[in-house]
Amino acid sequence: MFALKILRNLRNGFLVGIIAVGFSLFSVAQAHSLKDKLFADPTNIEVNLAYLQQQLAGGNFKGAAATLQRVLLLDPSSKLAKVLYAEVQLKLGNRADARLILQQLLADKSLSVEMRARAQALSDALEQSEKRLSIAGSAGFAGGSADNALAVPKGPVVLFNDTEIANSSDEVAEPFVDFDGVVSFSYKLPTYRKRGLTAGAGAAGRDYIDVNMADSITGFVSFGYNEERGLPWSFNYSAYATDVSGHPYNAGQQGIFGISSNLPRGASLRASLRVGETRHFKYLGSSAGKERDSEGVGFTLTYAQPIGGLPIPLLLSTSLGGDESDAEVDYFSTQSVSAGITARTRLADINLSLTADFLATEYDAPNTIISSKTREDERSRASFSLSYKLPPQYGAFNIELGGFVADTRSNIPNSTKTLSELKLGLRHNF
Repeated sequence: MFALKILRNLRNGFLVGIIAVGFSLFSVAQAHSLKDKLFADPTNIEVNLAYLQQQLAGGNFKGAAATLQRVLLLDPSSKLAKVLYAEVQLKLGNRADARLILQQLLADKSLSVEMRARAQALSDALEQSEKRLSIAGSAGFAGGSADNALAVPKGPVVLFNDTEIANSSDEVAEPFVDFDGVVSFSYKLPTYRKRGLTAGAGAAGRDYIDVNMADSITGFVSFGYNEERGLPWSFNYSAYATDVSGHPYNAGQQGIFGISSNLPRGASLRASLRVGETRHFKYLGSSAGKERDSEGVGFTLTYAQPIGGLPIPLLLSTSLGGDESDAEVDYFSTQSVSAGITARTRLADINLSLTADFLATEYDAPNTIISSKTREDERSRASFSLSYKLPPQYGAFNIELGGFVADTRSNIPNSTKTLSELKLGLRHNF
């Protein structure tokens, strides 16, 4: 019965997927139309450039390289074609060809300021990619407001021992500030096959302005290994510990094994398997949280497909996942399934991301203090982010506006709630 409810709620997600397939078929038809025009008039630079744009949007970099070679034969002086050709060669892993073109471009004194900046950025990226050891990091700060910050249930009543009592809790909006910082290291092993090691550490926290009962800070570390072969794979281990209002709250660790595959037309498929555990400390003198100590296992399957033939670049990704958690007390043990779809695009200099996802959770046993029913939740969520990177003369900071609305429906009124938040942040990568 629960599975049928899950499938019913996933139906809308599949309809979105069908729409995405329609877009894909439309782009294929447009690609054939452009290809026909190109065969009819291969020396037409405008048609070549239109076909090139479609190839780049679809991730067909080998085809794009061939198109750019044809454009350069038609117009050997085109600086833009040379910059794009160097960029494509970098994506194909042909570093020697990319370096030669970039050296010629940067030595050209007639190169415009914009083209020189683009060529220099590619040259810097090339040099960075050839370093065995690289260090990167980021720091961010954001402020916003959270509606129903304490996650109180909505509705006129809640349950206690199967008895309905009036819900006297008020939903309150709380302003907050978020902060985070992370540093990561990557090392390319000196082997013929591309292999790498990664490590990272950081902290993230939230401080509510008016109340401090939910202020939190989390520290974390991670270690990983990745290898590129026919099917690239990776393994990552991470651990974290969280303090709430200055008191130890919980800690956990997780291992994730992932494998991916590059598909035709720039699509990709990734599968990951994760195993982890969570442990709770005695919080404010109470050991009640220990009942939620748990071990869990889960999987996620993600498919991504660039949609060509549109006036703007568009990347659609869909995911399907499942998790099972075994807690110390059965009414905290859960099974869940999730599905989501994300659309990413770029409008002028602004990156836009829209996500809709769904999570269905069933608990193993009823919490009889509340109700004799076994709890079943269904959460729908919509989120967005808009980001813009300032020019280098202004510090190259990323400005991001983001937010979400999440609605949880449950057969237990105590767990039915709506959460939302909106925040504006500043981030610097180094």
